[in-house]
Amino acid sequence: MCALLEHSDGGELPKFLASRVVFEDGNPVAPTVSYGSLIYVATQIASGMKYLESLELIHRDLAARNCVVDKNYTVKVSDHAMYCDRYENEYYISDTKARLPIRWMSWEALLLGRQTTKSDVWAFAITLWEILMLCTQQPYAELTSEQVVENSNHWYQNDGCQRYLPRPPLCPREIYDLMGECWKRNAADRPRFSEIHLFLQRKNLGFMPNNNQQIA
Repeated sequence: MCALLEHSDGGELPKFLASRVVFEDGNPVAPTVSYGSLIYVATQIASGMKYLESLELIHRDLAARNCVVDKNYTVKVSDHAMYCDRYENEYYISDTKARLPIRWMSWEALLLGRQTTKSDVWAFAITLWEILMLCTQQPYAELTSEQVVENSNHWYQNDGCQRYLPRPPLCPREIYDLMGECWKRNAADRPRFSEIHLFLQRKNLGFMPNNNQQIA
């Protein structure tokens, strides 16, 4: 079996963003991409997910690895990473041999198998976190897979012990607050993608990447 995908000059989003970070001694020091460009990328992903939401389609694996970038920071949502060897460490192999993106899954999707557009909203906030971290760190990198599952169980129990991803250095409070809304325990309390898209559009009103930020 094979999948035929549209060519993308910039490739997958993690590779694209990681190439725009200056490293010293293996540690990220400074980005060469503007904050406005990062929100521009996130806004386009929200737009794509708003379209899927309007069709009542559930993505189930929204993450930076499943977003591809073309010229002028044009981003398209895809679903191919599960079949790429380079992303093997981003999936957990369950007892039934299913490959699960547990670090991006909402607690109800992981523990109850309840996947909806609102579990996609949860994954979008993880993806937004990845973008603002310039894809230099895996979500919950300090936790083992077993501990990630345990953290989801804390969400299920609602015992106050659940862990959140920390605010990225490039992330303003209002954007981190948006992530928090997407991580509400009750799925019905999370925003719709139409609301997320409108919010990000307003924060990025009129922005376009500069010519020197385009893909060569």
